[in-house]
Amino acid sequence: MILTHYSFWYLIPILLISFAVSSLLYHYSKGAKTYTNKQRILLFALRFLALSLALSLFLMPSIKIKDKEIQKPIILIAQDNSSSILMCKDSTLYKTKFLNEIEESFKDLKSDYEIKFVRFGSKAKEISNLKEINYKDNATDMSEFLQMVNDNYSNLNLSSLIICSDGIINKGISPLNQIKDFSYPIFTVAMGDTTIKKDISITEIRYNRIAYLNNKFPLEIVVLAQKAKGSNSVLRVMKEGKTLFEEKFSIDNETYSKQFNTILNADKVGIQRYTISVQPVANEQTKTNNTRDIFVEVLDGRQKVLLLANSPSPDIAAIKQAIENNENYEVESFLFNKFDKKNSLKEYNIAILHQIPSTNPEHRKLIENLTKENIPILYIIGQQTDMPYFNKVQKGLQITQTKSTLNQVTPILNSNFTLFSISTQTQDIINQFPPLQSPFGKYNLSANLQSLMFQKAGTISTDYPLICFSNSNSERIGIIVGEGFWRWRMQNYLINQTHSEADEIISKSIQYLASRVNKSRFRVICNNVFAENEPILMDAELYNESYELVNTPEVKLTITDSKGTKYPFIFSKTINSYHLNAGVFPSGKYTYNASTQFGGSTFTANGVFYVSTQNLEAINLVADHNLLYNISNQSDAKMIYPNQIKQLKDLIKERKDIKPLITQTITNKNLIDQWWYLALIVLLFAAEWFLRKYWGSI
Repeated sequence: MILTHYSFWYLIPILLISFAVSSLLYHYSKGAKTYTNKQRILLFALRFLALSLALSLFLMPSIKIKDKEIQKPIILIAQDNSSSILMCKDSTLYKTKFLNEIEESFKDLKSDYEIKFVRFGSKAKEISNLKEINYKDNATDMSEFLQMVNDNYSNLNLSSLIICSDGIINKGISPLNQIKDFSYPIFTVAMGDTTIKKDISITEIRYNRIAYLNNKFPLEIVVLAQKAKGSNSVLRVMKEGKTLFEEKFSIDNETYSKQFNTILNADKVGIQRYTISVQPVANEQTKTNNTRDIFVEVLDGRQKVLLLANSPSPDIAAIKQAIENNENYEVESFLFNKFDKKNSLKEYNIAILHQIPSTNPEHRKLIENLTKENIPILYIIGQQTDMPYFNKVQKGLQITQTKSTLNQVTPILNSNFTLFSISTQTQDIINQFPPLQSPFGKYNLSANLQSLMFQKAGTISTDYPLICFSNSNSERIGIIVGEGFWRWRMQNYLINQTHSEADEIISKSIQYLASRVNKSRFRVICNNVFAENEPILMDAELYNESYELVNTPEVKLTITDSKGTKYPFIFSKTINSYHLNAGVFPSGKYTYNASTQFGGSTFTANGVFYVSTQNLEAINLVADHNLLYNISNQSDAKMIYPNQIKQLKDLIKERKDIKPLITQTITNKNLIDQWWYLALIVLLFAAEWFLRKYWGSI
């Protein structure tokens, strides 16, 4: 604790005044025969100190409090916890002796270093000691672990990182891209076996995670065989015990790779499980990687589109044909005056309004009914559109016409559009499309609308939207600011002998607008597939009538396995919703039912999930020591082997860049805010008064 520079000068007059007053009282007390010289000196000292401290309060000097903290260098030891470690010849060594040697080697460094442990695999987690290593993770994501280290230790004195791994990674990005900015050395311990052994495995599967009912989807499978030349095998794709695809093949090389292609039919709604297996060969190293499961969610995606026009137009037929090329959509087209379902619109998923609203007063009622039913709308503006009326029925785009004329405008693609993507073929041809006829005037686009294309009038490029969409889940609208789409299809065919690119613009627009928004007041959010050692995590949301999140009532959940065994749970409440960790379940199919009561009503939600035995670690069992070497080399460190683990201690001690971090903090405080300071003044005055009274009475 020290006085500030300006309070030092106040100290001189304070001491002089205190000395003068104390001296006067000292000389006055000389005349009193009751005090001895020693007593008078003690009273003088107490009085002087008390007065000095009291006078200091009036000038309010501040004090500086210095705190010095020494941070030991942190050594972070990260152990690969994936199951591939135990699938090599040294598995027994790694399970017992190796982990003990690491802890023993660094035990005598604890006085000068702070030793911390982390395990990584599917997820990274800080642990108290290496006894928590069980080698049960079914995947290795080293990038997620390195990101955790960067997030948690970037502000600490992390001096070195030690990674003990076989170098086999099967999730995340390459760690070499992440460590470029790391300032500390990364030592690696090369575990596992680099010997290639006889094995056949399914190394890669490419497929659609989502398919639509009655649609076909491709399946690509890559099989790798090592040291199995001359063997024969069979690849099978099965579903519910039925073989959907089978192909025999012969392995004609020591390193053999083959890709199999097939087409599957999405014939059933829901999550469909497909089992892909390759027949084992004799004396194979492991059969764990011969079978893999994939899960495809099949949706009943056929949606109904209402196409209404104010008057006949060649755009109507062109738009209808563009949409019907996708068998997931069914289109009904009408002229407005012949449409007899104006008050019964629930059967439609999206409405396309061509030059509606016009001056017809019934148009507004139609749009109100569509909005009431939460049906997305795609407006197509043309000569007959009543612009003031259009500006009233929607707030996304306001067009103020200076004169009732149309402008010939060509499209300019917006490279910053993010709501959906279109193919490069369509992007390349857009600038060759003929102009649309758009209203001439001033355009104002609201913040929740994004433009897919802008208008170009002649040689002048503008930021006026030609095609735009809302980016809000609460309301889905799209606007094509111009008529003449049929010309785009004709030009497309003239250039490429196909309508595909022009049709894609309409098809993708409809697909975005018609994507279903979940408006249910109670929902359970859960993954479709979990790994066998992964906890089942679920979230639940409950909304009141104003569609605001609430979590007042209790939410119950029952999980049922394929044998009918039920597992009851109760969700925990979060800030405004619910969360559940149901723990780990064995592989299989499970159904769940959640229920709650709120406002006199009962709400339920049902679903299905699978627990998969898929083990990414079994796909490749050849250790990648080259990756570990590059990690250490790039960070100016060294790779060693498990039998050299005791050398790590010396390697760390030899580095001059590993040293303690000393930090000093200075805090300014006013004396008058310090309770102990006031207590000291009172104590000094009280002591002086007490002694004077006590000695004076003797």
